[in-house]
Amino acid sequence: MYKISVDKVLFKDIQFKKIHILEKETSKYWQKELLEPKIINDKIKYSIKQVDKLIITNGLGEEKPQLTIECEKVDYSNKKDIFEFHLGKILEQRNTDLADNYKDTLIEELLREKAQLEDTMNRDHLTGVYNRRKMENDLDMFVNQNNSSILSAIFVDADRFKGINDNFGHDAGDRTLVYLGQKLQKHAKILNGEVYRYGGEEFIILSFVPKSEILDKLDELRKDIKSHKIYHSTKDISISVSMGVSFYIECSSKDEMIKKADAGVYKAKNNGRDRIEFG
Repeated sequence: MYKISVDKVLFKDIQFKKIHILEKETSKYWQKELLEPKIINDKIKYSIKQVDKLIITNGLGEEKPQLTIECEKVDYSNKKDIFEFHLGKILEQRNTDLADNYKDTLIEELLREKAQLEDTMNRDHLTGVYNRRKMENDLDMFVNQNNSSILSAIFVDADRFKGINDNFGHDAGDRTLVYLGQKLQKHAKILNGEVYRYGGEEFIILSFVPKSEILDKLDELRKDIKSHKIYHSTKDISISVSMGVSFYIECSSKDEMIKKADAGVYKAKNNGRDRIEFG
């Protein structure tokens, strides 16, 4: 078992598993310690000595911080001309400031990484807004909140989206969806809600705004979407949306609320598009 002294920054990086390979230059000392000569067919060849554990230290004196860490393997990099110690789990800590709360800190980091992974899984890969699965989970929670009496579903459908794909290509269609996602995220904050991609060119906003206020806020959203065009080399693309709105308090279930909002979209389409209808 070898004892290796490192600086404070590297010591903490090893302690918190930010690095998994400890590199050492191929000095005469390490060549002597790690290279084992063997005679094969009258030729001298070298193999690398393997060790099970390392002691990593920082500082001087008896009270210096120290880690005993598993060494999974020792390797040599021809490209860098260095020995590589592949580090495994920490077996023991001594005299480290974080020895007592190391596990708690590690658990916090793991929980943070888990939350980031869950957030990625809950988002639509193209637009960055939440996906349908996240909407269904949130809806189960929202209908049981104290303010569910003002919960509404706003179904948003891009007008003549197929024509954009057919005339300008699917890349332009994707950029249009990204544009819509950005506008909807901006206005979802004003609507005290969240936006989700329901499928294709369809989005849903779950909002907590009183019915007396929602129409004016949605009309601002409608106008904002129309106010800009999506660049295309042949002709800039204009986009409008049709919206359907329903309120949970007027429905027998959350599923009926979504269906009524969807029906509102069809009503808006039939009445000329680029408008808002209550389902």
